[in-house]
Amino acid sequence: MDRRKVRTIQSKKALKEAFLELFRTKEPEEITVVELCQKAGVNRSTFYAHYEYLDQLIREVLWESVEEVFDGLSPQWELPLEDGGVDRAFIDSYFQRFLSNPTIRRFCTCKSHQSYLPLLIRAHVDLTLGSSLDPVRYYVAYLHNAGVLNLLLEWYNNGPRVPKEKITEIIHEFSKVMYRSWS
Repeated sequence: MDRRKVRTIQSKKALKEAFLELFRTKEPEEITVVELCQKAGVNRSTFYAHYEYLDQLIREVLWESVEEVFDGLSPQWELPLEDGGVDRAFIDSYFQRFLSNPTIRRFCTCKSHQSYLPLLIRAHVDLTLGSSLDPVRYYVAYLHNAGVLNLLLEWYNNGPRVPKEKITEIIHEFSKVMYRSWS
C-alpha cells in the first residue's frame, strides 16, 4: 500500500477516535472541527481533505457502528425466517448487539438522536437489502426498520417498562407484515 493511502487511513482513524472520545461527554453539535483536529493531532486541512463538514464524519462513524451490529449476525444479510417473520433468536441477538454497541447507545441517548434516525434506518435497509433496486421493497424495508428502530429507541430511552421478550414478539409480528407485502 502506498504511503499516501496509509496516511489517509491513519488520519481518518485518528479523527474518528477523537470524535468518539469527545462524543462520550459532548453532544455532536457541541463538537467543533478545531477541537476535533486538536484531539486527533491533525491539521484542519487534513480534516477537510477527507470531509467537507463534520456531519460527514459523524455519519461515517454511525454507519460503521451499524455495520458492527450486523457483523456476524447473518453471513449474507439474509434474515432468517420463522412463522413468516424474522426469527425471534435473530431479533434477540440483534437487540443485544444494538444495545451493547457503545456508539449506537450514545447516539440513541444524545439530545439530537432523532436527527440521526434516518441515517440509522438507511444503513439498516442498505445492509439488509444489499443492492436491491426494487423501490417497493426498499420502501417497505425502510418503513419496517423505521418502526423497529423507533420502538427500540422509545423502549431504551424511556426505561424498559415492557419485558424484552414482548418487544421481540412485537418486532417478529411486525416483520410478518413486511414479508407478506414482498410476496
